[in-house]
Amino acid sequence: MARTLYQTLLGDTFDTLPQKIKAMHAHARIARGRANIQRGTSPIARLICAVARVPQSGNDVTIETHFEPIDGGERWTRRFNGEAFQTDMLIDSTAATPILTERFGPFHFRLRMDAHKEGVDLTPESVSLWGLPLPKGLCPRAVGLERVRAGKYYFTVKVRFPLAGDVLSYEGWIEPVH
Repeated sequence: MARTLYQTLLGDTFDTLPQKIKAMHAHARIARGRANIQRGTSPIARLICAVARVPQSGNDVTIETHFEPIDGGERWTRRFNGEAFQTDMLIDSTAATPILTERFGPFHFRLRMDAHKEGVDLTPESVSLWGLPLPKGLCPRAVGLERVRAGKYYFTVKVRFPLAGDVLSYEGWIEPVH
């Protein structure tokens, strides 16, 4: 059964994506590769990482990602060196056009998705913590990028909070195995 989360959210622009990215979001159930992960070091960043259960920092670690259908979207379970990190990627259909919401521990990120011939850019439009909207001045600055490099699906995620500094960044590549 094909996965349809990105196809539903992006509509016709899904077809403009590079083939490796389309395949990752339409068919992959499990993907494996290598990644670098860096947790923030400020006291607030360490607290956020602990609450959100972010894996420990490491370079060139193994990553395995499972994509599981759930009600309203998909659960993405990433294992960095076997240490699980899970987010739910959900379709928020309450907006005029469907928008992606990523549930990351107690945080909910409403993400703008920009699809183009180079890949996908994900940028938070709003953030809530335990269901309460965060004021713009306290919202994290984040970016998620999906690209194809050297024939592989590459990802980059960076999250920075005001007052906390860099909280989390990870980047690497994965390839479907199932």
